Amino acid sequence: MTLTFTVAGLAIKDMLDSDRLAGLSTVAITVGTAVASGWLSSLMLRSGRNPGIRTGYAVATGGALVGALGIELSNIFVFLAGLTLFGVGQGATNLSRYAAADLATEATRAKAISTVVFASAFGAVFGPMATGWLGGLAESADLNELTGPVIGSAALFAFAGLTVWLFLRPDPLVVIGGLNNQQPADKPAANMSMSEAAAVVWADPLARLAALALVISQAVMVMVMAMTPLHMDAHGHDTGWIGLVISAHTAGMFLFAPIGGTVSDRIGRVPTILTGAGILTLATVITALAGEAPRALMFPGLFLLGLGWSFAMVAGSALLTESVATSDRVAVQGSADIATSLASGLGALASGFVFDMAGFHILSMLGTAFAGLLVVLSFVRLRLDGGGPGGLAAA
Repeated sequence: MTLTFTVAGLAIKDMLDSDRLAGLSTVAITVGTAVASGWLSSLMLRSGRNPGIRTGYAVATGGALVGALGIELSNIFVFLAGLTLFGVGQGATNLSRYAAADLATEATRAKAISTVVFASAFGAVFGPMATGWLGGLAESADLNELTGPVIGSAALFAFAGLTVWLFLRPDPLVVIGGLNNQQPADKPAANMSMSEAAAVVWADPLARLAALALVISQAVMVMVMAMTPLHMDAHGHDTGWIGLVISAHTAGMFLFAPIGGTVSDRIGRVPTILTGAGILTLATVITALAGEAPRALMFPGLFLLGLGWSFAMVAGSALLTESVATSDRVAVQGSADIATSLASGLGALASGFVFDMAGFHILSMLGTAFAGLLVVLSFVRLRLDGGGPGGLAAA
């Protein structure tokens, strides 16, 4: 995902000769992610985690190849179509963290989720570092420099799909009896729609906070990250330095996820969400001060942006899973991911306009406002719950 993400905004800028619509790359990816969240959740309910995840990765492989063709043709419509299909892979990856939660106990659920997130660190950190090398390889083959990382994404998604197909056995959802065809004869299969699942989430205070934590942390993270390559490019940083900053960001997102998981299991989901929201607030304050994109601020700012997202996402995913009935979980997880993707896409689209008209510092300040809102919501819930479920004694 990060290989293509690092160069997608730059590719659109080259095609349209404008920064304003560079966020369309993230919008296209998140549209694909949102569609995949509902579609793949339904497929998982019928067939299991393995078929759902590997199907998502297969679609993403084709999407990356279409996106590469769009760059070569300098055709924005082909490129965006490819990115939309590519986003299906992100939807599959998002849902894969719940495969870890399927077999975990409440005392270890956040750690299990964070282990899957941690595994993402290796590709996420080293992926952007390879953009320069893959770009050079593409140029040596008389292709556009930006095509190389996108083709690299296709190869990696294909490998990931093959790995899941061969080794995710037995299927976690089958083991826990979570398929529709495994429901008892006297109990109707769970055919909850996404809107019904959203109503279930909104009716429970802890599930509602969990969903808001996922939505707000994702939107804040994407708003700032989406414009970081353009902000650095405008101030003279080359693709190599941009890739390193994105690598620092993804290290914060994934590499330290086990810490967030351990903290969540020990002190509770809500306190961990509060911690993540506080880190996001600090991160956006730092990036707001990085008006000239100095590396001394961009590195810590983007790293903390990823770390705050990681804490909120791991704890929010665990809290969401625990706050609803087992039969409702897959539909609720898909519904929450749809909402997260839509908020992310809208944030990315708006970020391009804010960046172009007002600057990176104003964009970061908007992120501060949203992160601050999550601080308030989680603090209030913590005060209301005290040491109850999701509070200080969740473990």
